Amino acid sequence: MATASTEPRQRTRWLRHGFLLLILGLTLALGILLNPQLLTGGALAAVAVNGVEVGLMALGELLVIVGGDGGIDLSVGSMFALSEVILGVLVARGLNVWLATAATLLAGILLGAVNGLGVTRLGIPAIITTLGTMYAYSGAALLLTHGVDISPFPASFGVLGQGTVAGIPVQLLFIYLPTVVVLGYGLTRTTFGWELYFVGTNARAAALAGLNPRRTRWWSYVLTGFLSALAGIIDASRLVTARPDAGAHANLAAITIAVLGGADLAGGRGDVSGTVLATAIITVLSYSFSLANVNSVLETGAVGVVLLVAIAGQRLRRRRHVRSPAPPTPAEG
Repeated sequence: MATASTEPRQRTRWLRHGFLLLILGLTLALGILLNPQLLTGGALAAVAVNGVEVGLMALGELLVIVGGDGGIDLSVGSMFALSEVILGVLVARGLNVWLATAATLLAGILLGAVNGLGVTRLGIPAIITTLGTMYAYSGAALLLTHGVDISPFPASFGVLGQGTVAGIPVQLLFIYLPTVVVLGYGLTRTTFGWELYFVGTNARAAALAGLNPRRTRWWSYVLTGFLSALAGIIDASRLVTARPDAGAHANLAAITIAVLGGADLAGGRGDVSGTVLATAIITVLSYSFSLANVNSVLETGAVGVVLLVAIAGQRLRRRRHVRSPAPPTPAEG
């Protein structure tokens, strides 16, 4: 049962989700006006496919933003690209594709760990650390492939990104949705989730309570690296190609989704369900523009406007409501 102090936050959370559902409905209506084919089964399946990859990266952004201290990861798109390049290079050199997939996930963890070390151990602001690794990881992807796509994958590898079960994409059914469930449970029902919200709300109070804010935040970057690598693997499977320039616009989309979904850039607030709804909004918007042959520059601009509006909304909310000194529980984030 919610206490008197938690009821306003729960109400705010449900109002935000209701608003997101309204925006999703309006976005669908706009997409149908641009091209009625959006309602076809093939188009909806394509929306789901496109949403999985950026949705996984957005979940990573949610984690680092909730952790506070200006947490943000500008390198998710670069980790996405470098991971699929690492996968392609390993397979090209003769490693079994599924062993290479496991090695790529480990590589993603290491890439995220580097980001986390820069932020939590070296004390470099997250925006600077991940801006640097964004360029470093992108450069590594280009160096490994000499700037060209590589396609060493066996046809069987396409099952992750191209397969369907009863018309539902495999990556949605067996990768994205289970990830959403696990992260949702982890943030609301585990010690790590409680610690992440506590640290993001008030790191000093968390430290005085015996927690380790640096370790908690480090793990959020590690998990983001893992999720970005997982998205890169799905992209490589979907196209049966490793592209060094993949994920070029993923950073903007992932951050926009996380913030639109309720992740507060001040830390301590945000949830998985809001991120899922925001993923649907941005994916439908982007795919609708593509289906209607709208210039990609306008598409990117529209996502940028959504980000600005979401941030402006956060600032207005902070002005209207004084933040409670007590940390929110994970369920309230």
